[in-house]
Amino acid sequence: MASAGLVGVFLLLGGVSGFLSGLLGIGGGVVLLPALLFLLPLFSPVHISPFLATEISMVQVAFAALIGIVAHRPSAHVPLRRLFFWSASALAGGAVGAALSWRVSGRSILWIFLVETLLAFTLLLFRPAEEKPEGRRRKRSLWGEFLALFAIGVSSGILGVGGGFLLYPVLTLLFGYPSFVAVGSSLAVMFPMAATAAITKALVSGGIPSETLPIVAGALAGSFLGSRFTRRMGGRRIRIFQGALLLLTALRLIFGLVQGKGGG
Repeated sequence: MASAGLVGVFLLLGGVSGFLSGLLGIGGGVVLLPALLFLLPLFSPVHISPFLATEISMVQVAFAALIGIVAHRPSAHVPLRRLFFWSASALAGGAVGAALSWRVSGRSILWIFLVETLLAFTLLLFRPAEEKPEGRRRKRSLWGEFLALFAIGVSSGILGVGGGFLLYPVLTLLFGYPSFVAVGSSLAVMFPMAATAAITKALVSGGIPSETLPIVAGALAGSFLGSRFTRRMGGRRIRIFQGALLLLTALRLIFGLVQGKGGG
């Protein structure tokens, strides 16, 4: 049984990751995963393996994304058929990734996470100006969207992150969707993908870690609060916050890999 202090730490980790999920349209796993692997050991003797950390993260992502969907109502900006298509593409990839994650070493998980984080950061840096509602719309390939969402789903299933930190720049840079559309749509795509991957991971591991409950509780509250601030920020500030978060995460991952932590 975890102590009250440790439960408080889990609530805080979930709250922060959930707030960023609702605010930036990310799953929160990009914050929670390194926090569980690198920060948690600083406050407690608890050691969570990379696989269990990805499982906890994916459950948190599913609940945080669900709250974000209710708050952002992405169907008001994107046709439901397109949302279902994106979700199905990512869901299929998430199930494949979750099934494969049991065979991936802890150090490999961190390397994959680092590559994705740097890729998302690069996409944000080279993001073009947004299309105006009255402007000419960019032609978009359904096959291109399928392949991109499926690939994000596979990597997300392995890593235990929702993929929102990669979905946002992919939807805005590669397919030209506006920021406010990408935030809500990312959450809508993440929920079924994260839920499927979390169930798959639980079946593979034989259950859900006990640390999950307080983390999810914090994430629910944080996600609802974060979604209240999204529209006030605007696309430019969202990109700045996402870029700063990705850069800090990448630096922490590099430090952990150099120090040989998070393996196993």
